[in-house]
Amino acid sequence: MIDWHSALNPAQLEAVFYRAGPLLVVAGPGTGKTRVLTYRIGYLIDAGIARPDQILAITFTNQAAREMSGRISKILESSEVDSRPGIATFHGWALGLLKKRLGREARLLIDEMDAIGICRDAVRDLGLSLARAQGIYRRISQAKQYWPPRIDKGLEAVYHAYHLILKEYGLWDYDDLILEVLRLFEDEKFRAEFHTEVPFVLIDEFQDVSPAQYCLVKAMVKRDGDITVIGDPNQSIYGFRGADPGSMQQFSIDFKGVKTVILDTAYRSPQAFLDAAKGVARIKGICLKSKRRHIHRLEIRSFKGPGAEAKWVARTIEQIVGGLSFDSLNNGTARGSNLRGLSDVAVLFRFRALGTQIAKALASQGIPFQRADDPDPLAQEELCSIWRVWEAVKGRGIQYHLKRMPGNDDLWHKRIQDLRSSPEASDGPRLLSSIIEMLGLDPNRPVLRALQRTVERYPEEDSLAVLIRTESDILDLNIEAVSLLSIHAAKGLEFPVVFMIGCEDGIIPWKEADPDEERRLFYVGLTRASEKIYLTHVRCRRLFGQEMDAGPSPFISDIPEGLLVRAQGHRPKRARKPRQGRLF
Repeated sequence: MIDWHSALNPAQLEAVFYRAGPLLVVAGPGTGKTRVLTYRIGYLIDAGIARPDQILAITFTNQAAREMSGRISKILESSEVDSRPGIATFHGWALGLLKKRLGREARLLIDEMDAIGICRDAVRDLGLSLARAQGIYRRISQAKQYWPPRIDKGLEAVYHAYHLILKEYGLWDYDDLILEVLRLFEDEKFRAEFHTEVPFVLIDEFQDVSPAQYCLVKAMVKRDGDITVIGDPNQSIYGFRGADPGSMQQFSIDFKGVKTVILDTAYRSPQAFLDAAKGVARIKGICLKSKRRHIHRLEIRSFKGPGAEAKWVARTIEQIVGGLSFDSLNNGTARGSNLRGLSDVAVLFRFRALGTQIAKALASQGIPFQRADDPDPLAQEELCSIWRVWEAVKGRGIQYHLKRMPGNDDLWHKRIQDLRSSPEASDGPRLLSSIIEMLGLDPNRPVLRALQRTVERYPEEDSLAVLIRTESDILDLNIEAVSLLSIHAAKGLEFPVVFMIGCEDGIIPWKEADPDEERRLFYVGLTRASEKIYLTHVRCRRLFGQEMDAGPSPFISDIPEGLLVRAQGHRPKRARKPRQGRLF
């Protein structure tokens, strides 16, 4: 028997036990959002309200889907059910539905890098400057965040040329998946069948849905249907992908008789971190109350340049984990009574370029780390090569992919044919291992280990483009390594110790971005930590080929002064005598 009342607080219970109809859950960071979703699914099944196959839960990352699946399995381990609810990302679910519905007519999914390449072909065919190709692709993608797509007159020609090439190759880009499913739902018969077959829909991170995804949600469920959406408008940080923070407010207008539940008891961050984040985001109304009673303050440090900043971060991490290098033992910087593991530490930053100096400093200290800061993982050469060979072995777009591989086409064809005829071809994890070996890659690299774990977890999903859609999909939280993350990639994650580097005016807020969204991004960063936050900024930094000489981020001045500890940059401690010397 599940002891619901001991596992949930009153607000969580109210959301979990809500019987029927549209439900809107407003959940601040660390308030048990995933717990509510998983327990609500468990309750619907355990109470006999729904069969597992009648439930669909949509998340925004595969990492979140894996976590939710694991939790639901534990909740239902004593229940006599022979199936599990559907849990997937929007794009993963959409691709699966299109394959099921369209069969052989379904197209192949390509990643953003290939989509930009095809857009470049379209631009070239129209005699336009190739330097404009990436910008034009961004405009096309933005147009496709709406239903129907919002194509301005200046974009029409290249938009159609781009889609003609996609059609010629039999391809879809990520945005097409949502639009193609929306076309299916225009059929009244299909829509009615879906409403009958999947009457219970739950959507996670609802503040990050695009207008097109919002239209899809409305098509998936009747106005008074059994839909649960959960999110936090203060964490809407994907405007560049079309997300609209107003979607949660619009939900209450478009659906009938919406029940709203607010989760305001936080279990992750101390009150000081929540108050600091509230000050930055300028939140009014809802006040999060932390269950963590210890008094904590945020530490802010200023440095002359990024080199000094990176060295201090590496040295401080070494102290936190008790020292890893011979030098740290030798000079006495390895200390601390409450030592943490490497996986307890994350370094967050606004742009990938900021993480490079940190990576070098960690490497020089012998500190293991992993990076998840590339918004398009398949743009990485190793992952892209694996993906192309994988697709070719699966018999999808063989010519398209192999002509984009370096080397001799005939040799690649032979290698692919050998793999296709081997027993590994029908076993995802074994196939991935064979491809990694064929390409001469190191299977122990964190990114490849994370990919291997993902494929093992989802053996039924044969699209790597779906499995590694976002930065966090290539993150392995089970290895002992410091995580270097963009703040976007850190969303939904938590760490005892967080370093937010590059907190400078012109970087965060980024001068070309929406200032309100930048505030929400800083809010997300501040609420990832459960024990310690370090904020750092430098007096001079070179970024994107330009010298930046700016002061600290103006967001720091929005943090109440009583919550801050200001410290100067790192001053090396006087070295102790070598330990080995004291033996003599």
